[in-house]
Amino acid sequence: MVELFNDHYTNIVKNSSGVSPVCLGNPSNPESDSHTVSEIIETYKDHPSITKIKDNLIISETFDLPKANVSDVNSIILNLNTKKSSGPDHIPLRIIRSSANIIDTHLTYIINRDIENNRYSEDAKMALVRPIYKKDDRGKLKNYRPISLLNGFSKIYEGFLHDNLFDLTKKILSRFVSAYRQAYSSNHVLLRLIEEWKVLLDNKNFVGTVLMDLSKAFDCIPHDLLIAKLHAYGFSKNAITFFYSYLKRRKQKVKINDIESSSTFLISGVPQGSILGPVLFNIFINDLFLFIREAKLANFADDNTIYAGSNDLSSLLELLENESNSAVKWFKNNNMIVNPEKFQAMILGQRNQEKHHLKINNQNIEAKTQVTLLGLVIDKELNFDNHISSICKKSSNQLNALGRIHHFLSQKEKKMMINTFIYSNFNYAPLAWHFSSRNSQKKIEKVQDRCLRLLYDDYSSSYENLLNKSGQPSMELKRLRILALEVFKTLKSLNPEFMKEIFHPSPYLTHKKNNLQVHLQL
Repeated sequence: MVELFNDHYTNIVKNSSGVSPVCLGNPSNPESDSHTVSEIIETYKDHPSITKIKDNLIISETFDLPKANVSDVNSIILNLNTKKSSGPDHIPLRIIRSSANIIDTHLTYIINRDIENNRYSEDAKMALVRPIYKKDDRGKLKNYRPISLLNGFSKIYEGFLHDNLFDLTKKILSRFVSAYRQAYSSNHVLLRLIEEWKVLLDNKNFVGTVLMDLSKAFDCIPHDLLIAKLHAYGFSKNAITFFYSYLKRRKQKVKINDIESSSTFLISGVPQGSILGPVLFNIFINDLFLFIREAKLANFADDNTIYAGSNDLSSLLELLENESNSAVKWFKNNNMIVNPEKFQAMILGQRNQEKHHLKINNQNIEAKTQVTLLGLVIDKELNFDNHISSICKKSSNQLNALGRIHHFLSQKEKKMMINTFIYSNFNYAPLAWHFSSRNSQKKIEKVQDRCLRLLYDDYSSSYENLLNKSGQPSMELKRLRILALEVFKTLKSLNPEFMKEIFHPSPYLTHKKNNLQVHLQL
């Protein structure tokens, strides 16, 4: 079984697309890395992504990896999350952290030696993979998510590299690349989308959106093209040779219970479970934004959403088709597995129930009355009644289960379970659906009413008295407090830059100290 899983994860690109990843040179020979990198740069110099990056990016200086110093390495070790599992080396992270003052000098020497030699340590490349069941048929390999565990020392190594890439990625990444970045979250992506759509609708426009489906995006990234993109973004020859060494000759083995598979080499993809993997993924997908010119693109990891507004429905549909086809072409040119037949589409602003179809990559995509994006059910009326009904139903079922065992729990235990399982349903993207119908808001308050009655075993007091007793605000007030916090973080530049388009000073109130204008559309 472990061998079956290991073969599946190692050859996931071939199994999914029928085509094996292309690798130039001799990746198995570390001595030829520099020559192979030169070959890659020459081979991909006319690739559409490379030419587009060079045409749109002004590089003032090349990026070289700096040398590490002991204090930086020591700080990284002391900030290790000791709750994470150990990797193939079986050394607990708490042991590594407690040894910081002993090992920091030696690790600094190893990191600097490897940077000087343009070669990432081979011993830091092994991953231990545990298959975790997701859903559907347990007898199918594709229904298990691989969770990769890396050596603790590699986390220190990658932590240093990540810190030194931080300033560079801020310069080269689109402000709309939203995953795996400090201060960014899926909540911000959803809020931006919903508010922009509402503004377009208020201006009497139709709004159209296409949600694009990718398969195994992290596993599909071709190493050679990623290296060529790093060069186009201004990485020096030494730096990209180092990162080529980081990507190549990585090994993994699958473990189930106490049984481990043999180790195999990975030939594509960025390392999952690593610190650098998400950074490299963002750099790889960043130039997609350069190919979407007439519409807008919202990105969060492998979720990409194209949207646009127009007062002419026919023009809008044509625009969405053209831009979606441009995106599909980009995915194919970049060796990503795209599934147009699984795309979702929706048209907002129609007064009739006429159905519309988009032709994308020769697939007819029917526009639906609602779509699901990043876990949020979005309907064409933007009232979110279906989403709220769904999370209220889920919460109700959880409360029913809790009600059957609450006599065996202390009040502290009941409170912990309510906070963990019930309230968490309403803490995801609450500002996106805050302005829902009064009926939906009553449903949400009813859930909290049930929570408090179960918590205090009190079925006679009013809801207001229960709120006072618990010290809890109403669910609506909780969301308003979240709104106030997001406003503060936006004003202090602690949120993504695009949030200032939602919360910004009003030009009509400049004589007042508090002149903030909040553009949340009712």
